[in-house]
Amino acid sequence: MSTPSVPWLKGLPAAIADPIDPVNGHDVRPSVKDLIVKHRESIEKAKAILEKHALFVPQKHDDLWILRFCLSRKKTKDAVNAAEHALEFRDEHKLDETDIRFFGTRRGESNLPQSYSRYVEHCNAEALQWTLPDPKRGVICFIDIGSVDGHELVKNLDEKDWLGSFIHLNEWTFQWQDYITRVTGRLTKSVRLLDFKQAKMSGMNQEASKRDAAVMGVMEDVYPQLLRTIYICHAPGWIQIPWRILRPFFPKRVIEKMDFINPDKRQNERDRLLEHLDEANLPVRFGGKYEAWPTAFPLPVL
Repeated sequence: MSTPSVPWLKGLPAAIADPIDPVNGHDVRPSVKDLIVKHRESIEKAKAILEKHALFVPQKHDDLWILRFCLSRKKTKDAVNAAEHALEFRDEHKLDETDIRFFGTRRGESNLPQSYSRYVEHCNAEALQWTLPDPKRGVICFIDIGSVDGHELVKNLDEKDWLGSFIHLNEWTFQWQDYITRVTGRLTKSVRLLDFKQAKMSGMNQEASKRDAAVMGVMEDVYPQLLRTIYICHAPGWIQIPWRILRPFFPKRVIEKMDFINPDKRQNERDRLLEHLDEANLPVRFGGKYEAWPTAFPLPVL
């Protein structure tokens, strides 16, 4: 199997490496090669249909690319429909043209798309932190809900910029996850830690949450197997009121990935986070030992 011809995999010696040993006792990521063998029949059925699509390129869309859709959809027809939608979406937004792994993801950093620059104008430096603490593991996103001004976002940001911002962050995540998955030989997903400790009910904006839900639905379709879990941390009691109102707007696949935890108070819930990053890289506010906030994890030197 040759390495797919996309810019973020340029120079990779093998399309998929043999799986590395688990990085610690919490690392339960499955072997990609084992998954491909297990789901070979589904992959071949989907491939036979996808090969007829004008945007399907065998040199780009290999077994791992197809596997992600097969794992996310029980029926071949549904997997193919999702894959075809992803092909068209990626073509429309020119997502296979540029390696963006070293583009910025925070306010003030270089190479930010204009839409995302406008988005982060209404967030402080703590609000959105897309990080890669360990180059052998996945992307970790820390979101301080209290630092995001939903009212200002709705007032000043066009919905196209909303979509553009999510595309940038999800594509950045996907390119790193695709690279790490292939280098480690283990199917690697990202997680998000949403911190509600400083959030106030007056700061919540229903329209902003609806827009988030709609765009997250699009991202789930285009980027299957990208997101493992959304951890809702330190949720206040009042969150139950807006959550009951907003829950119906979120796609079922997103709801199923949400996990309400208090990791700084409960060891068993903190252990769930250790599947994704070491305690030394887990910020203190989540029960770990990493003291810097905002985080300052450098990207790996390749």
